[in-house]
Amino acid sequence: MRGLPPSVATPAYDRSRLVPGIVHLGLGAFHRAHQALYTETLIAHGDMRWGILGVSLRDAGVPRMLAAQDHLYSVTERHGEQARTRVAGALRGALHAPSELQAVLAAIAHPAVSIVTMTVTEKGYSQNPASAELDIDDPAIRHDLSAPNQPQSTLGVIAAGIRLRPASAPLTLVCCDNMASNGDTLRKLLVQYASQVDVPLANRIASDVAMPNSMVDRIVPAATPTSLDWAARRLGVRDEAAVVCEPFTQWVIEDRFAGVRPAWEDAGALLTSDVRPYQAMKLRLLNGTHSAIAYAGQLRGLDSVSDAMADPLVGGFARRLMLEDLRATVAAPAGYDVLAYCHDLLARFENPTLGHRTRQIAMDGTQKVPVRWLPALRESLAQGIERPLLERALAAWLHYLRSGVSDSGTALVIGDAGAPALADRLRQAANDTDAAKAALAHASVFGSDAWPSAFVERLASHLSKLRQGGMTLLLAG
Repeated sequence: MRGLPPSVATPAYDRSRLVPGIVHLGLGAFHRAHQALYTETLIAHGDMRWGILGVSLRDAGVPRMLAAQDHLYSVTERHGEQARTRVAGALRGALHAPSELQAVLAAIAHPAVSIVTMTVTEKGYSQNPASAELDIDDPAIRHDLSAPNQPQSTLGVIAAGIRLRPASAPLTLVCCDNMASNGDTLRKLLVQYASQVDVPLANRIASDVAMPNSMVDRIVPAATPTSLDWAARRLGVRDEAAVVCEPFTQWVIEDRFAGVRPAWEDAGALLTSDVRPYQAMKLRLLNGTHSAIAYAGQLRGLDSVSDAMADPLVGGFARRLMLEDLRATVAAPAGYDVLAYCHDLLARFENPTLGHRTRQIAMDGTQKVPVRWLPALRESLAQGIERPLLERALAAWLHYLRSGVSDSGTALVIGDAGAPALADRLRQAANDTDAAKAALAHASVFGSDAWPSAFVERLASHLSKLRQGGMTLLLAG
């Protein structure tokens, strides 16, 4: 990228000296604005071992787009009128797994690569959200079990790469997706998968491959024509891979690596012995509130998170949900000010320059709700505690699926492969009580354990209000 304004920071190092030491699966905007920038800082300080080879597991457009720009792209951190832009050079290549599979497997197998990171979303791990075990009915997993050397799933690709890797080359897998104990979860699922195709490989993975838990945090909206146009005006050139995100960023990682690792702590990451309190806090307070904003916002016809936060009804609901219901369910790390963290989150949600779409956040609810809301609900109900705001959020999601339209009658676009089966249950029910029972009996989302009858009755009452008067009636009380 030549001819950029002086205010735009560009790589000052020789990119030809970069050695690919990291393979990243899931080459979306989040990775490019998060893990890649932590690594970029280390490279800029002179550690050339950590060039990144990005892998797109589905979309061929992202690798093609990045290749046309020599794998350079810009990241602008923006809040209101304040903005700071830098060009990242850490990405040394980008592969499309379906069409370049052998190159992807060879990269994972290469001894110079000691880290594989991933951001493939919750659904990318082929986990049954109710049982938390490997979903052997996942079409990609079914394919990989019959053709393990031509894998399509995330787990299959990782396992096939490790199978080709020298046993003497240490490897660490760093899951950066929003799952509780994500490293432990990845280990369990990967071993379960490998056990089906290659028992010695499963044993090797279980004993030799490190998978630390981690927690990532940065709001990175998907690129839009508007955001790309804005970035082009700021840069003076067109960057089809431009990312516009918030200034805040956080990465907490357990210091459990099999071999050499980047000194990410020198770039601002927190290395710790236990990431679980940070994970739970972020998963419930940020992600849990985000999901509630998304479904309430979609039902109210509000396109962005900042629009929803500015809406008296939805904004007030989101604030109370976080501060009253969800905050009560988290155990903070020692010395951590959870209330201040909540207020920081709310201020981030109000950032009007991000344009973070409620429709985007609402995607894949059948994967997200079981980890963002249901554990807090289960724990509270087991203690005899009601969470009235969280229960209303759950009802709003179910109504979103059942009605398929906003409160004003506009058709909603629901991007969730697991939604039709649950929506059919809701729509076939004779009344709201039956709808609540039918939904909670949908084991792939809600599990097989019974829910308290009083909770079922409250949920039915919320569904009735939504059916009669939408979000206005639900949140009136």
